[in-house]
Amino acid sequence: MRRLRHVCAQVRLLAMAITVIGQLLAPVARADEIAAEKPLPSSVEAALLLKDIPEGAPVYIRVFKEESELEVWKARTNGRYALIKTFPVCNWGGTLGPKREMGDSMSPEGFYSVTAGRMNPTSKYHLAFNIGYPNALDRALGRTGSYIMVHGDCRSVGCFAMSDNGIEEIYAFVRDALAAGETSIPVHIFPFRMTAANVKRHADNPARETWGPLKEAYDDFARTRQPPEIGMCGKRYVVNPLTSVGDDPNAACPVLIGKRLAPISPRVRKRLVNADPDLEAQGQKLKGVIVSSSGWDAFVSGSWTSTPARPTPRTQSIATSSDTALGALQSIVK
Repeated sequence: MRRLRHVCAQVRLLAMAITVIGQLLAPVARADEIAAEKPLPSSVEAALLLKDIPEGAPVYIRVFKEESELEVWKARTNGRYALIKTFPVCNWGGTLGPKREMGDSMSPEGFYSVTAGRMNPTSKYHLAFNIGYPNALDRALGRTGSYIMVHGDCRSVGCFAMSDNGIEEIYAFVRDALAAGETSIPVHIFPFRMTAANVKRHADNPARETWGPLKEAYDDFARTRQPPEIGMCGKRYVVNPLTSVGDDPNAACPVLIGKRLAPISPRVRKRLVNADPDLEAQGQKLKGVIVSSSGWDAFVSGSWTSTPARPTPRTQSIATSSDTALGALQSIVK
C-alpha cells in the first residue's frame, strides 16, 4: 500500500512537471503549422494524466445557448464521464428555441453528432465540424437548413462560433476521440442549463413545449454521468429508452417504452465532481444578452447596427415565435 501511494505521488508530480514545463517552453505557433493537427495543450494532457483519463477516451459535447458555453466531457475508465474543459461560445445565431428553416439565422437545439466525415480541417472559418443538422426528427417535422457548424472566427448566422484558439482545442478533442475509435460523438444543444429554477424562469417562453426531452436528457446525465441514448418515434425524441425504439421519427412508438438508467449515488457523484479536471478556457462572449425578436432585426453577424432595439435582460429571454410541434416529448410511461 505504501508503495502504491508512492507511485501515485510520483505520477502527480510528473503531471505537474509536464504542465509547468509545457507552459514555460511551449513554442510560439509557426505560421506554417497546420491548425487541424495541433495536439491538445500540455496543461490539458497533464490534467488527463493526473486524473487517469485516457487521451483517446470517448468525448461528449454539451452546448448551452443562453450561457454561451460549450463543455467537453470524456469517459473515465469506469464509463462515467468527467468534465474536462468549458469553452466560451463567442457567438451563435438567433435566440432561444429550435431552428425551423433555412435563413432564419437560428442556431438549433436538440441532439446531434459529429462523425469523421463531418470534420472540416480547411474551413474558411479556421476549423469546423458539422453537427448534423437537420437530423431525422428535424426533417420529419419539416425543418430546413444545412451546414450548421462549430467553427472559429467568432462570426455566426446560425452556427456556434468559437475563437480560433478555442476551436483548435475542441477540434483536437474530437479528432483524437474519432481516431481512437469513437464513431459518432454526441453534441447535445440546450437553450440553457436546465435546472428547475431556469426552466421556471423561462416558463412563458413559446419554445418551452420543445424543451421536454432536453430537460429529461439534462437530468438523466446528472444522475448517471453517462451521455443519454436518444431514440426517435412518433415524431418525437425518446430519451434513454428501455425498449428498443430506433431512430425513425415516422415509426409508431411502442406501447410501453420505460427508461434505462444506471444512476450513481449522490455520494459517488460528489466524488466524481471533485475529481473532474474542470478546466476553463478564456475568451469573449458576444451574446451577453438574449434579445426579443424585434432586436434581432438589428443584429447581424455578431455585431449591432448603429440603432439596435434595446435588448431585454437575460432573465427575460423571448423566442421569436411559437411552435408547438417541434419534437416535444410527451410522457409515455408515468
